Amino acid sequence: MKKSIHLYYEPAELSTGVQVILKTLQEEYPVSPANGLCNICFRYSGDEKTLAVARSGGKWVVSYGREYMISRGVALAFAGIETVEKNPFSSCGILLDCTRGNIMTVSAFKVWVRKLAMMGCNRVMLYVKDAYQLPDEPYFGYMRGAYSQEEIREMDCYAQKLGVELSAAIQVMGHLEPIMRWPVYQKIRDTSSAIMVDEPESYRLIEKMLVFWSNALSSRNIHIGMDETFDLGRGRFMDINGYENSLDIFKRHLQRVTLMCRKMGLKPMIWADMFFRYANKNQEYYDTASGLDAKGIPDDVELSYWDYYHRDTETYEKMLRRTEALNGRSPMMASGIWTWLRMWTDFEMTRATILPCLEACERTGVQELIFTMWGDDGAYCDFNSSWASLLWALELVYSGKENELQTSALFEVITGTSWHLQKQCGNLCYTVQKSDGSIAKISADAILWDDPLLGITCNEFPAIAPDLMEKLIENYQQLREYTAPYRHDNCAGSIGYAWNIADAVTRKLQIRKRLCEAYRSGDIAGLKELCSADIPELLSSLEELQKEFRKQWLRNFKHFGLEINQIRIAGIAERYRELQRVLDEFIRGESTTIPALDNRLKPAALTGFHYRHIATGNFFI
Repeated sequence: MKKSIHLYYEPAELSTGVQVILKTLQEEYPVSPANGLCNICFRYSGDEKTLAVARSGGKWVVSYGREYMISRGVALAFAGIETVEKNPFSSCGILLDCTRGNIMTVSAFKVWVRKLAMMGCNRVMLYVKDAYQLPDEPYFGYMRGAYSQEEIREMDCYAQKLGVELSAAIQVMGHLEPIMRWPVYQKIRDTSSAIMVDEPESYRLIEKMLVFWSNALSSRNIHIGMDETFDLGRGRFMDINGYENSLDIFKRHLQRVTLMCRKMGLKPMIWADMFFRYANKNQEYYDTASGLDAKGIPDDVELSYWDYYHRDTETYEKMLRRTEALNGRSPMMASGIWTWLRMWTDFEMTRATILPCLEACERTGVQELIFTMWGDDGAYCDFNSSWASLLWALELVYSGKENELQTSALFEVITGTSWHLQKQCGNLCYTVQKSDGSIAKISADAILWDDPLLGITCNEFPAIAPDLMEKLIENYQQLREYTAPYRHDNCAGSIGYAWNIADAVTRKLQIRKRLCEAYRSGDIAGLKELCSADIPELLSSLEELQKEFRKQWLRNFKHFGLEINQIRIAGIAERYRELQRVLDEFIRGESTTIPALDNRLKPAALTGFHYRHIATGNFFI
């Protein structure tokens, strides 16, 4: 940020809460009590929606309606921006996924919450599944870096200093795969992910979960999940009790857990998708024609509508109204900052889905908004890369329009890095406009995890676009060149990581293209060059990527979980050594064919590129 700017305030003029906020910001930003000179003052306006920043008499004047706005006011003053803003939401923040191995450290959380406060957030939800320590449950969060209650309390205390609410997002029905793998939880297992409803031991465990969070956090709000329970009642439950309608089981469980929350003074929230999915045979979430059965939803349960995919306002508006109709309460809107199945946050996808989402929120009067940041498939996205998209989204919330000039100035103040540079790195996820007008996405991880011999990802390219290979090579080459000047610049955030990704992916694509051409044309000289030059250069690139990945991981997360992607990157390197061996055998005539390269299956255009789908054709992963 601009180090020449220092803000000085007069403590005697401020409430204790405002002083605490400013003292907390001082840990990172140049704002401190006046020493004979005061150049910023703060005024409480009473208007909870409005934040105003202006210069008057040589001072910055920040007029705020709620104390959490103080931090954003400071950021605007640092950036030299005079403005009047209105935040239409009473609650606005992020959901941080800490379940795919990526358990954020307490120290990293403090850095994050400071930046989030400067951007204008007043809520953080931690999505944890089993990543917290329950008494007498040694396999709960086992070898996953599970949070202790002391860690959560420290994080909560810090967030409170900045006027930010920290709340938990857990699971009490489905998405419990991490614990269902252990034999000790066999009694409460319905399916590989769903808990056994009506089983007393299930509720004993759930009570422990609720007690943990009730004691750990000051917030009484708790998200208890209950989404995507597609196979509820179809496993051991059916074996023991026979068939029962899944929605009836769902509601009975919800009523019982809600009663437990009520006794502890907790206010439960759930994802609303299953009320829609159970209403149609294909379990479609966004089927707006199906009739809904809202009977039996407790009045004190808040529903949250999640949608990270649609690019039209009408779908969001229709679904928000249908969700509200379920229990007569305005739902929370959960949009997405696209960090999952990506190595870098996808700005294009984030922008295309948030713009219509916010318009629908305005039309329907939604008061609570959360931007989810998922880590599906191993959390290999550099989460710091999300700041560019997140600040852009919050600028849209506060100003009601896109303003790249202001966003860029604020980003430099808050993060010390370039917004445009971070945003440009979003091209690590390539957007393809298909002939039918639809959008396809090819992200760097889909290429990185692609096996060099099997080529499951690359084999699908013709079904997506006929010249996709060439376009991808061009895209990643350009990105490699664009980020090269910042490769070793410590002030450029994680750009070194982005460069390493672009370098490895460019080399992978080039090798694949040359490999197929040389093998099919019988170009032995070309195959020899791949073995002697191209593959060794790629192996060096993968080694550098491994180092950079470790660096960016440990910047935010505990050591647990790092092993997932270290194994993957090392595995890809070994498969390139295997490719060298296979080519050497072919060149020397020890084999007359390479079966993986002979496979000419007509591509069908995969809709997702999870590691388990593209690293191997086998199904044991």
